[in-house]
Amino acid sequence: MKKRLVILSLIVAVFAGIVMAFPESPGMKPSRLGKSLPAMVGSWTGKPEEPGAAEKEKLAKDTEFERMRYEDKAGQLPSVQTSIVFSGRNLSQSIHQPEVCLDAQGWEFMAQKRYEWKGLLPEEEVLPVKQILCRRVLFRKTEEGDYEDIVLPNGEKAYIWRVFYYTFFGHETIVSGHYQRTAEDIKDRLFKGHDQRWAYATFSSLVTQKHRDQGLRFEAGAGLDEKQTEAHIKSFLKVLLPIGVSRARDMMSHWPTGKILGHEGKGDNAALFDSGFADLRCLLDLVGICDRFACSWADQTTPRDAFTWGRRV
Repeated sequence: MKKRLVILSLIVAVFAGIVMAFPESPGMKPSRLGKSLPAMVGSWTGKPEEPGAAEKEKLAKDTEFERMRYEDKAGQLPSVQTSIVFSGRNLSQSIHQPEVCLDAQGWEFMAQKRYEWKGLLPEEEVLPVKQILCRRVLFRKTEEGDYEDIVLPNGEKAYIWRVFYYTFFGHETIVSGHYQRTAEDIKDRLFKGHDQRWAYATFSSLVTQKHRDQGLRFEAGAGLDEKQTEAHIKSFLKVLLPIGVSRARDMMSHWPTGKILGHEGKGDNAALFDSGFADLRCLLDLVGICDRFACSWADQTTPRDAFTWGRRV
């Protein structure tokens, strides 16, 4: 324990001295994901949805939201909810681990898995996503104003099932993990001298066959199991993503070329470490990752691939 504290203290002392010697960073680089969801996507019609008041209160003021529920015109497929949260400068208050939010909403995680989907982005770029299959007990409001669980004729509780797929779109990189995103952010702040806006995107749909098996029916159309729901969402994204995602090579920044001591480089040519308080924030992120890694190495509770870098094309 003492050894870990000494190491972390040295990291903070060395890098804080470097960071505070340099000025404020240039403006934030935009995310590859566009800020507006289209009202029409092929045969899908979008209906805007507003985030809840509690959700807005917990996040930084410069956090932006875009949320749309897309419904199939023919009424034969479950709707797809598309939600995007655009980070502000304070990442710790703009974007957090999606699992934390879902758990707070009462969802019980039944399965989690990572995928690398091909054929959805331009130029054969892979889309990394994390899948969370979850369920939540159905309840209703009584005449007295209380809430009670809905019980099926067989005596079991009724559940609503939904599958979520999420990923993070940075200025150049797309990653499916919270710690991967943090690591990429640190790299770009330290070695390219800029902040970037991340777009946390979630695509979800009901697993309708699970409801049919319980004798429930929430939406019209065929009952889809987990694999069919995955194929359904991928088919939708194959139409949506080419509209809203810029190619990685169109977003590439130049590496710093300005003189470090004079800070002549600005914007795309910002000097190395020319990011002021942004670097101080990312330093704290880095310390947190190092501390978590040191702890997990001892107890083996965190998989090592949680700390891998993101992918570039």
